[in-house]
Amino acid sequence: MLTAIYQALCACLGLSPSSDAASTLIRQAYDEPENAPRPPRSADVIYYTAEPDGAGEEPPPAYAAENPSSSSHTPTVTSFSAYRLLITCYGPNAESNARKIRALLYIDGANFPRGILRKSGLYPVPNPPEVLLLHEPEGSLWRRRADLTIQLHLLEIQTHPNRRNAVTVAPAITIHTNR
Repeated sequence: MLTAIYQALCACLGLSPSSDAASTLIRQAYDEPENAPRPPRSADVIYYTAEPDGAGEEPPPAYAAENPSSSSHTPTVTSFSAYRLLITCYGPNAESNARKIRALLYIDGANFPRGILRKSGLYPVPNPPEVLLLHEPEGSLWRRRADLTIQLHLLEIQTHPNRRNAVTVAPAITIHTNR
């Protein structure tokens, strides 16, 4: 999932995922941000991570219909899990990088950001909130920061390992009442 997000962010910014410029600019967020190394204030850096969103509204699961013409069926359930993509941009171009990502992430196509995400089963939810602009203290100076949160749905298809016989004719019960 994080590899697809990295590739989509590179596509938003017009960078090749294998280039040094992309790996210098776009980085996976540290698990412990307090201990993370700080790049110079003049350097642009984008940190990203995805975390489950327990408060997100998930669509109900969809169960695959049985094909009455087949003699057996593999039970399949399709569902979506809600995630939040957290993007934090630092540096002189923090705001423009965040706004560019927010605007371009939804362009669909083979090598465009949304197409890259969809290929890995990630679907960005439209209309993300505006970019949040902050100034973060660093020593006696201020560091420019722009935060962006994007809701994602991760497609999950679960199939049961065993096939089962399909119901070809619905069972019927006749109830007689004497009145």
